[in-house]
Amino acid sequence: MRLIGPATPGFLATLAACVLLGIVSFCVPYFKSVFFLKAGFQANGQNGTITFGTLGFCLELGNGTTCSKPQVGYQLDINRLVGDNNPNIQIPQIAVRWLTYALVLHIIAFCLALLSAVFGLLAHVCELIGACFSTCISGFTSTITLLAFVFDIALFTAAKSRINHVDSGSATTGNAMWLTLAAFLLLLFTGCFYAFGSCCISSGGSSPRRKKRQDMEYGKISY
Repeated sequence: MRLIGPATPGFLATLAACVLLGIVSFCVPYFKSVFFLKAGFQANGQNGTITFGTLGFCLELGNGTTCSKPQVGYQLDINRLVGDNNPNIQIPQIAVRWLTYALVLHIIAFCLALLSAVFGLLAHVCELIGACFSTCISGFTSTITLLAFVFDIALFTAAKSRINHVDSGSATTGNAMWLTLAAFLLLLFTGCFYAFGSCCISSGGSSPRRKKRQDMEYGKISY
């Protein structure tokens, strides 16, 4: 199996997308530096922050940090968080619960991106079949990733606006959304990366232009 070949750019693109989606899938409560939303609040006379991820959230107070048990579809009580009991603008908790269930799309996209990267690696052995399978899976995965990104915007942008609506609350969106967007773009253009590799990298590891020049020079010498 060649280390560098026509399938290398496409394989690296799918591998990078797989890594990004893996980080997002297992962000808070695992990777605490990667999150969708960070909110500041006041509870029992002390300030705290809460960060939201794919499988849960982490609550940071003066006495330490506690995280929820990792699970798909965790409970997020925005009304209680901001301390607003106005019945006219309450957010239904069942709606929030189902929106957090939609975050599992990141994990599905990660698994599919991993499968695409495996086919991209196999493309170094069987270029045509591996590249075709990898491109097809990447195209489907990009659709799943785009849906995940849309749900991220719908859920966490609305939560940010809701939290910033009250005087005691402040919220900012995190880097997990943009990592998801970057993974989507890599998966979307996987076919272009494979095409670039086919045009610019020969099977022997040298560029087609250089190989052609070497063949011409060899022809002149033989005459």
